[in-house]
Amino acid sequence: MNLLFLTPRLPYPPDRGDRLRAFHFLRQLAGEHQITLVSFVANEAERPFVPALQPYCQAVHLVEQSAWRSATAVFRNLYRPEPLQLLYYQSIAMRQLVDHLVATQPFDAAYVHLFRMAPYVAHHPQLYRIVDLTDVISREITLSLPYRSLLWRTIYRMEQPRIWRYEQQVVQQFEESWLISEADKGVLTAVYPQANIHIIPNGVDTDQLKPLSRLRQPNSLLFVGHLGVFHNVDAVRFLVEEVLPLVQQHVPDCTLNVVGAGPTEDVEPFGDHFGVKISGFVADLNGVLNETAVFVAPLRFSAGIQNKVLEAMAAGLPVVTTSNVNAGLKAAVGEEIFVADDPAQIASQIIQLLRDQPLRERAGRAARQFVRQHYSWGHVSGRLAQIQTTLTNQKMR
Repeated sequence: MNLLFLTPRLPYPPDRGDRLRAFHFLRQLAGEHQITLVSFVANEAERPFVPALQPYCQAVHLVEQSAWRSATAVFRNLYRPEPLQLLYYQSIAMRQLVDHLVATQPFDAAYVHLFRMAPYVAHHPQLYRIVDLTDVISREITLSLPYRSLLWRTIYRMEQPRIWRYEQQVVQQFEESWLISEADKGVLTAVYPQANIHIIPNGVDTDQLKPLSRLRQPNSLLFVGHLGVFHNVDAVRFLVEEVLPLVQQHVPDCTLNVVGAGPTEDVEPFGDHFGVKISGFVADLNGVLNETAVFVAPLRFSAGIQNKVLEAMAAGLPVVTTSNVNAGLKAAVGEEIFVADDPAQIASQIIQLLRDQPLRERAGRAARQFVRQHYSWGHVSGRLAQIQTTLTNQKMR
């Protein structure tokens, strides 16, 4: 199948959730389909990453996005009903490029990563159009409001209904939509039952992320996540300020390693707390996972499925997280994952695991088996094969 593949960010390096999903989809689909990748790039510094994507693509087309021009466009169009992030990604150059490609190449389908790219193929009904919403962003915004500053609460209270209207619009307009979790699917089907929504979960490469025969550091905790994303920054703050002190009352030598690309000035001061290390990006994630006793992901709000948790489980780590995170995962509580929401309860779960090595080992084995059974990148290949069969049958009629 000849596939047009649109992304708002270059899907490399796969160092954050959106890039990770798009990159693995490219890699999975490349063997069976001819892919033309069209992506925004933030600056020239991203162009050297293109060779890493070329083995998976028939062609790669880039459009440079000026942050200054995009921000100006947002402020100039605040009165319009579209989501601000949709306005931010408006580009005449991108529209002209996509229109030219569609007019000159025999594409069968278009994959659009995130709704902000949807306008570029919305007027091309001759294609089988797939919008990968990934998460219902309007839902995550609603969950995040209590934890945001007054300024950002004001902005997002304006943005949330705009996004919600557009999410409903795009699932009605496109031939099909993809989400990661059943919880998010239920939000949209409640208002539009006939929406053609498919659950395409994220996956984990369990050959790359796996337990190693090395000694784990006793009483060590690990948090992993892109440190420029608000729900991760909030989780680190919550962990360092409210949970870790309770753990250290009972386990005084407990340490926390915070790993992830793009640590902001909001995150770096947490490294001044006793026992806390802000490592930032690490090249060998599996190595770091295998040095740790317990993985912690106390996200107070999020949507979909958190890949950071799947990766830790794949490496055989016991995971302590929140009910919000496990709502997407659906792992067995107390066996495959440990769940709590209150700081004291989270601390209690962590202390129990740090003190009980056999429990940690059992939970780690169960966690890895859970991921191997339920979370594979191969789901996307299966769905594209089904679409290809449908389109082929339609052409034969």
